[in-house]
Amino acid sequence: MDNKNSAFNDFLKPIIVLVLICFVVTGALAAIYGVTNPIIQDNATKEANEARNILLPAAESGFEEYTGELFVLEENKVYVSDCYTATNGAGSVITVKTNSYGGILTAMIGIDSDGAVTSVLVTDAADTPGVGTKAQAESHLAQYTGKTELGNENVKKDNVIDHVTGASVSSTAIHKAVWCALEQNKMMGGAA
Repeated sequence: MDNKNSAFNDFLKPIIVLVLICFVVTGALAAIYGVTNPIIQDNATKEANEARNILLPAAESGFEEYTGELFVLEENKVYVSDCYTATNGAGSVITVKTNSYGGILTAMIGIDSDGAVTSVLVTDAADTPGVGTKAQAESHLAQYTGKTELGNENVKKDNVIDHVTGASVSSTAIHKAVWCALEQNKMMGGAA
């Protein structure tokens, strides 16, 4: 009998305790996620709306989500992830995801009702600080303001925009994001 009791205490009891601990911790994490996830989603929505207002200030009455087809330049690499149009017809703000040096880069591009870029904002990127991030500098992004077309999909072949030397991958990612946004605007019936 002592041998059976010893086997239970030595092997089964620790396993049962660990399984119970796993269930309790999993339940606690699920409860925390259930409480925090809506807050995180609300904050992300507020940040995106604030960015839209900065990118297209003429959209005074707000935005509504565009539910039509979204432009894809390269499947799972360079594509429009969402698009919001100004309810007053002032233009749209288009979010594009594109491959960059540090992974996926997300940029939001404002385009007015005349089809001109109002502003470009990189909202998420993991490019090398001090090198790839040079392409995200306001001085570089400002080149796109007022443009209704780009000379080429590839920034190195474009005669309108200068790429950042040493950050050509990041420059290309941003350039393709703006290219996609302009193409999306055209697909939606905007200025060509």
